Order: sequence, then structure tokens, then C-alpha cells
Amino acid sequence: MISEVFDAVAQRWTSEVTADPQVVLILAAVALAASFIPVLARLFSQTGTIIHEMGHVLAAWLTGRRVSGIRVHSDTSGVTLSRGRPRGLGMLLTALAGYPAPALLAWGLAVSVGTGHAGAGLTLYQGLLILALLLSRNVIGVLSCAASLLATGLIWWYGSEEVIGYTVVVLAVVYAVAAVRAVIALIGVHVRGRGAETTDAALAAAATSLPRTLWLILLFLTVCTVSAAALWALT
Repeated sequence: MISEVFDAVAQRWTSEVTADPQVVLILAAVALAASFIPVLARLFSQTGTIIHEMGHVLAAWLTGRRVSGIRVHSDTSGVTLSRGRPRGLGMLLTALAGYPAPALLAWGLAVSVGTGHAGAGLTLYQGLLILALLLSRNVIGVLSCAASLLATGLIWWYGSEEVIGYTVVVLAVVYAVAAVRAVIALIGVHVRGRGAETTDAALAAAATSLPRTLWLILLFLTVCTVSAAALWALT
């Protein structure tokens, strides 16, 4: 069984897929339209939260902070449990890494489709979900990661190269849209004021003594730029 898994990873990693540009555009348009359906929009946000928290995790590890886990809640919010200095570059990068993470994933997936390496893109995505599942510290988080992993894992294992390519197209759009929605929601929290003390922008401000507005603008511009680049890469 283990050898079969390694063989499958090797096959997906090295496979080359040429996606039909017209089908790519149709799927991208359908996925974008689906993001405005409330039930699907919530589902997209939930999957986006998983990657958001993994952005915090990877940044924390890269800056030497200790990570004890992540929590993803049913209201699409989440939290990364890490320890380290409350100020400085490590805390700043960890705080800022969450919102751009889904957009960066979307861009990476879109590029993998454009370069014919959607199999490798989906393989890396599966690895990220497995890591998120192992780090999950609450029931909703475990279920959310497991559901995402199962849904795309079945396609990764049984799907043809063409199906995998088009699946990655849909994932790229889902995460690009989720990233933009999340950063707009963040700005809304700060406009209303309720809960603004614990947001990523507030943590970045506390780590640097710079105003929250600066970090909100930076996050908004970064997320929108990278998400737009991801969608452009699919055209």
C-alpha cells in the first residue's frame, strides 16, 4: 500500500496536463458565479480559513516561533496557536501571513495549470491539507480538513489527468475569491469596531506600533493583487 502511494505521488508529480483554454475559462466563470450562492460562499470561506491558518503556521515556523496547533470554527473563523515574542519581525510576519495565504495558493495552483503541472499542484495541496489535519485541535477543524482532503483526495487518486487539471482550476478560483472576501470582511470588522482588537491587523499593529489602517491597506492591496494575478493566469 505504501509503495502504491509513493508510485501515485511520483506519477502525479511528473504528469503533464494540457488543459483546454475554453474549458478553463468556462470552469473559472462557473466557480466565480457559484461563490455568490450563500451556501457555497460559506463553504469556500471555510476552506479558505484552513489555508489562512496554515499561512500563519508556515510563517511562524519560518521565523522560529513554536506552533501547537490550529482551530477552525463553524463560523469560518480560526486561530493559530503559537508561542514566541509578542513583538518583532517574527510576530509581524506570522500575523500578516494569514490573509494572503489563500491568494498565494490560488496563484500557485493557477500557474501549475498554465505550465501543465496541475498534478504536482494538487499533490502539494494534498500535502498542505494533511499537515492542517494533523495540526487541528478541535472537532470542526478536524472535520473541515478531513472533508476537504477526502473530496480532493479521491480526485487525486482516481481522476484522470484531465479531471485533475480542471479540478485545480476550480480550486484556484475558489481560493482567490475566498481570499478577497476574507480581507473585505476584515475591513468590515474594523469599520464596525467590534472584535477589531484581536484581528491580524491589530496584532501586526501591536507588533510594530504602526497604525492598523496601514496594515489593512497593505493586506487589501496584497490579497487583491495576488488574487487578480491568479485569475489572470487562468486566462
